[in-house]
Amino acid sequence: MRSSDSKISTTFQNPNTRFGVIGIIGAAIILLAMVLGLQVIEETGVIDPFLQQWKQAVESKQPRLYQQLWDSTARTKNRNQYERALKLFSREKVEADITGHLAQKDLGNTNRQQIERIPVTLYQDGKVLVVIYRDITVEKRGLLQRWKLIDDKIHDELGYPETTEEYIVQDQEMVAQSANPTPESRSLQPVDAPMPSNNVVTSPQAAAPKSSSPIVGEAPLDTQLKLSQVLGEWQQAWQGKNLTIYMSKYAEDAVITRVAINRGREYPTRLDKKQLREKMKALNERYSKIKVNIFQLQIHGDSAVADVNFLQEFVGTRASGSQPVYSDFGKKELVFMVDPADGVWKIYAESWRHYKNVPKYPKL
Repeated sequence: MRSSDSKISTTFQNPNTRFGVIGIIGAAIILLAMVLGLQVIEETGVIDPFLQQWKQAVESKQPRLYQQLWDSTARTKNRNQYERALKLFSREKVEADITGHLAQKDLGNTNRQQIERIPVTLYQDGKVLVVIYRDITVEKRGLLQRWKLIDDKIHDELGYPETTEEYIVQDQEMVAQSANPTPESRSLQPVDAPMPSNNVVTSPQAAAPKSSSPIVGEAPLDTQLKLSQVLGEWQQAWQGKNLTIYMSKYAEDAVITRVAINRGREYPTRLDKKQLREKMKALNERYSKIKVNIFQLQIHGDSAVADVNFLQEFVGTRASGSQPVYSDFGKKELVFMVDPADGVWKIYAESWRHYKNVPKYPKL
């Protein structure tokens, strides 16, 4: 026994052995500190870095980068969602907008967070094709508790409803209905509009909305008449597919918002003037005939700023047929201001709210 203890004592008296043991212990302590430090960083840090990695992977057209974000077990479990996401890498160009999207913690799992309704824009032939929405769920996995993707849901609800529904129908099988699409989801049914009121605008030749009764609103009469003229020209340019005149009604820094509403849930998309021009150009090429009806026109404001609200029906007819192939209906709000540069009323903000699948209830 003494001999054994003597050997151990002699061994530790050896400087090389002593330093080696100390080195091993020190390395273990450093490794443990790194693990704990990474856990603290993951715990206290925001999820933004991972969200940036997801955006870069989605836009990269490199499926391998996207695959590396997934937890392997979750990827196998959610195989359908994963494969649907992979199909989008074949698109010409993809843009994911993560601006302003905040993660929501899972009340049942403190290590899990979800980011909802991330708009992803798909391009074809250099033009905006459609906007889809994705919900991603991330969770801390592994020894180092790193964020990993455990779900990436692609919504069947698509954006840009006002001008690209026909493109959506063509792309629906690949993007939104890849898993067992139903005939109902493939069909495109127009939305019935209400009966026109007295201030409806239906004539393409009208230079201003026609009304047999005073315009509804609290704006001064001069403002109401001027904006009626501008709105009539805006409508006429849209129906006549005159893109130059149509875009001249918008200020350079105009902000356009599109909101698709289905099952009570909203799917917003924002555009600038350049993006709006691209969309309207594609729309003009898509339809040989366009009709825009305006109902329940209201103008509120003063001699410099005014809000113009109305219900809008859009009807499009293809060159290959005489019957309309698409119709939608919703609420449009335009914010007009007098441009200080030339004194002309221009649109500084536009909001379009498109209500899908609204049932018709019988009157009591």
